[in-house]
Amino acid sequence: MRMKKISLVVVLILAGFITNDVVVHADDHKHEDKKYEKYKEYKDDKDDDDDDDNFYYDDEKEGETYYFQDAVSTKGTWNIWTRTVAADKEVLPFTSSQKVTFKVEGTNKKLSFFVIPKDGEFFVPGKAVAQVLGAKATFYKASNILMIQHQANEIIYRAGTNVVYDNNVKTPSSAQAFYVNEELYVPISTITNGLGYIAEWQESNQTFVCQPITN
Repeated sequence: MRMKKISLVVVLILAGFITNDVVVHADDHKHEDKKYEKYKEYKDDKDDDDDDDNFYYDDEKEGETYYFQDAVSTKGTWNIWTRTVAADKEVLPFTSSQKVTFKVEGTNKKLSFFVIPKDGEFFVPGKAVAQVLGAKATFYKASNILMIQHQANEIIYRAGTNVVYDNNVKTPSSAQAFYVNEELYVPISTITNGLGYIAEWQESNQTFVCQPITN
């Protein structure tokens, strides 16, 4: 009888160890799954001022896009970000790439760069424009991602997609961003409107004049 009691105790102890081991592993899996929760799960091991290659998207997000079948019937306007995919777009003031001036109204801030008309949009160098508007901009070369932060606003672009993360919300851009001449080019409407501005074209002096959007 005594031997039976001892055997029962040993079995119960072993069962306890096995159960605890299962619980630990199950809990580990729960933590592992958390890395897939949102697009913002990335690693940035260095200072934000470093244009390094430490920004990583979840692999499932690569190549995402909004397609033409999602387009709306309203006509797109080159300086207004409707946050939709437009089926029709207005005629641009000019259609060949050229050097222009970008000026912030009421300030001494200005910048000269080549603007690229494409897909019914004016494309501008995103990082340079963001900085002249007073925003912090970081480009991650390995993943072709541009992150822009200004006060409470955050905009994230990726080359080859028409998806913009506008304050953590996945939003359609008016056209796909692309990488050229060491710059990520983005539609002027998305970057100016996204940072609280609107751009107007002045033909007389070949200048985009940017002013704050008033409610």
